[in-house]
Amino acid sequence: MSNPPDLSGGFDDADESVAEALRRETIGAAQQPRWQGLVRRSLQARSLITTLVAIALFIFFSVSTDRFLTADNLLNILRNLSFVGIVAVGMTYLFVAGELDLSVGSVFGFLTVLMGFLVARNGFDPWIGMLVCVAVGLAIGAMNGVITTRLNIPSFIVTLGALTAFRSLALILSGQNPATTEGVGFFYDVTGGYIGGIFPWLVAWMAAVMLIGGLILAFAKFSYHVYATGANRDAARNSGINVNRIKVICFMLTSGLCGLIAALIWGYLHVAAPVTGTGLEFRVIGAVIIGGVALTGGRGTIYGTLLGAIIVGIITNGLVLLGFSQYFGDVATGLLIMLVGALDLAVQRAAARGLQYFER
Repeated sequence: MSNPPDLSGGFDDADESVAEALRRETIGAAQQPRWQGLVRRSLQARSLITTLVAIALFIFFSVSTDRFLTADNLLNILRNLSFVGIVAVGMTYLFVAGELDLSVGSVFGFLTVLMGFLVARNGFDPWIGMLVCVAVGLAIGAMNGVITTRLNIPSFIVTLGALTAFRSLALILSGQNPATTEGVGFFYDVTGGYIGGIFPWLVAWMAAVMLIGGLILAFAKFSYHVYATGANRDAARNSGINVNRIKVICFMLTSGLCGLIAALIWGYLHVAAPVTGTGLEFRVIGAVIIGGVALTGGRGTIYGTLLGAIIVGIITNGLVLLGFSQYFGDVATGLLIMLVGALDLAVQRAAARGLQYFER
């Protein structure tokens, strides 16, 4: 077996190698049966497939129940997935960089309790409370990132430990009692209120975060470093990219967004309970995987993540309207995650076999 292509010369050589492999693959595809080529190209068009799945689910539930295709219900879906969508932006960066964070649900719960502790129990201005929660979230992300990169401990283990630790800290800080507020003032209007009495502010916050995150991931130089880090860490390091710093920043972004939604849910529900965020990590990671972000890093878009979040929201809401328990939505989402993960692995193996074939 021949050795894999040497990418130590930098990304120009890597791009040329990939381009040559794709050119040969195009020539070799003519020798394949037409149906095999169609399947291969369809599996590679992840964004298109995800879009079609979202449309198909939307149409199915629209014709299955009269209550699904109403303005109130559609806005309710968007409002409920706004927390997932905001954190999923940071998780997309983290996945693309080749890492993951299992602690987002517990960090979210802890920061929500912190928001209630500051505002309801100590009289802080809610805007100051929001800034503190975001800052503490950034510090938590930095801690997870430094432990992962400096001590070479897998992020799965680091964030699994953080999941338990911060859920316990939430219980300790709250005394196992929720904090509440009347929710009167400008802060509460622009977090949990409505624009024009109709459109939820939570959806506007999600749209803003996703738009900014999507533009940065698509056009900024930083995004090139994120993709390079996840695709080939050694090649990225040889090209002068500080891969450890990139990963730490992605961890910080993810936990910082947990601080943002902690303040938003306080403004929306006016309650900070220590059990807040239970299961959030499942929905966030599910949205990212369903949206087509590569499990091994190096590929993914915010658009795909948005579609993944919408698919999760549509499935959960649609099944409830059909009379099923919301837990059936989690079952369906879990099965969809396994299916998408299996397809992603199959595509990667097919691509690897193609590259090995052209090296012979």
